Amino acid sequence: MRWYTSLRRSAAFTRVRQQGRRLELPLLRLFLLERRAGPLRVGIAVPGSVGGAVTRNRVRRRILGALDCVPLNVRSALGAADLIFIARPQAGLSPYSALAADVVGGLVRLSGGGST
Repeated sequence: MRWYTSLRRSAAFTRVRQQGRRLELPLLRLFLLERRAGPLRVGIAVPGSVGGAVTRNRVRRRILGALDCVPLNVRSALGAADLIFIARPQAGLSPYSALAADVVGGLVRLSGGGST
């Protein structure tokens, strides 16, 4: 069972992108919008500039896999929020280890574990 729920509605994506904090990483852009209550909701967008359908799906699965490796203290520090990962074009060519490092490192920074 996943430790977060999915963010699926277009209006929710738009709200998080317009009102949330932004973090630029080499392979990803992260947006975080804190909420008052509820579970962490995660959305993933992989644009066509990343590659074809197979590449985009691979990047999406790798981001989901990296989310499973996030330490418990970071998970709890994120609290009630909406989080969006937007893959950059370089993500399609990068190994899993680099993408996972960006996912975990970005969440550590957004959760207050580092400077933003």
